[in-house]
Amino acid sequence: MKTPAIFSQMSKRYGQREAARRELIGRSNEALSKSKRAIFALHRDDMRAAQALLMEAEELFKKIEGRFKTFPDLEQEGSYRAGVEEYAEAWLFESYLKTGKLGKIHARAMEPGIYLAGLSDATGEIVRYAMRQATLGNIQAVEEAREVVAMVIESLLDMDLTGYLRTKFDQAKKNLRRLEEMAYDLSLRAR
Repeated sequence: MKTPAIFSQMSKRYGQREAARRELIGRSNEALSKSKRAIFALHRDDMRAAQALLMEAEELFKKIEGRFKTFPDLEQEGSYRAGVEEYAEAWLFESYLKTGKLGKIHARAMEPGIYLAGLSDATGEIVRYAMRQATLGNIQAVEEAREVVAMVIESLLDMDLTGYLRTKFDQAKKNLRRLEEMAYDLSLRAR
């Protein structure tokens, strides 16, 4: 019996999709790494390096996203979403350091699930920043960080998050508790 032509067409299409998926995973992991390194650069006050790394991550995402036209389902691939989530976290932390505020970032990271996860994770970076500021004696920076993270928690609380985002929210609440403890300890030492 002759094999139907559709079988070979499906085999070819499947092979193309799997090749695109492998490429997406590799580039997503690279973009995630660059975003993590950007966060580390921000903690070292190296804004120039952080910006360069975020631009490199953006270029990788552009290449990845070009594949979505052919294979739209790849946009839901876990490695891509993890990479964009880290990218969102880096941009949010960078925004906090520059302006003291958190807000809108690059459109690719504005999908609610990605943005909210990145926002929750950014609270951890704000805690690390506040810890460093406390060791430098900048108590005002600790209080400002506490206010921003408290505002994030209050906003997230209104959303009644579930699943993965609930886990992220719980981590953000722990970050707020750490900031509150830090502020309390600093107030005791100031007496």
